[in-house]
Amino acid sequence: MKIAILTDSAAVIDKQLRQQANIKILQIPILLDKKTYTPSDLPVVDELAALKEATLCTVTEEQIPLSEINACVSTLATAGYTDVICIHIANSISGLGSNLKTFTENNRLPIKIHLFDSHSLGQAQGVLVKKAETLIKRGLDVSEVLEELSNCRQQLHTLLVMEDLKNLRRTGSISNSSHRYSNNMLPQKTILHFSRAGELEVLSSSSRNKKIAQSIVEKIRKYTATDDFEKQLSIMADSTVLLEKYSSYIQAKLPELTLTTDLCTPTIFTFTGPKATLISWYE
Repeated sequence: MKIAILTDSAAVIDKQLRQQANIKILQIPILLDKKTYTPSDLPVVDELAALKEATLCTVTEEQIPLSEINACVSTLATAGYTDVICIHIANSISGLGSNLKTFTENNRLPIKIHLFDSHSLGQAQGVLVKKAETLIKRGLDVSEVLEELSNCRQQLHTLLVMEDLKNLRRTGSISNSSHRYSNNMLPQKTILHFSRAGELEVLSSSSRNKKIAQSIVEKIRKYTATDDFEKQLSIMADSTVLLEKYSSYIQAKLPELTLTTDLCTPTIFTFTGPKATLISWYE
């Protein structure tokens, strides 16, 4: 048994992991102003936001052609891999999982495909990719790797802090009934998370920045008291202003945590839209 990993550009993984021979990354196409781009074609996320405003259009996900998925998996089969574990962006916010399912059901290549919904995106999805690579190196078989990934997924947490739910409503990621969170005169910020089943759920909403920040800290604090908590937190946002705002507040309230910060990638921006922050941690 020779196992490969297939993931997508919504996962945040380091350069060393990207260069592993048994890891392939599908680039989720981005539709912008009626033109389709791959994430690598686009500039950094701040410039992408400016481009979006200039063209008065919505940035959306395009589906990866089945022929492109076939070419990627075929490369792995030719290299002698017998199995590929597909760790993909959450089904609740993307159509990629359904596309991969269709491909798997019609697969005629000499390689077995195992789909694994990450129930997340960004750093949390990247943690699962790294975990799978470590388990494969340890010699675990596919069923053992998938079982360990399921356990790991239950220990991962991702919060989305949104100032605009338009992108999520448009894709059906959250119900339109959640409009009540944005009907006040003051701009509303909404905290969402991925449930155990991988569904995106609204936790709370407020027009007050301090209340939102307090709610985030309270959510994280539930885990800091346990011995299993790794005390590492990842924060991604589409601007340095948001990164500084949330990281400084969380660090002041929870000084025992080690924080890592980074700008959102174009793929993540595509799903969240502007003025969004992702906060991820691992028990």
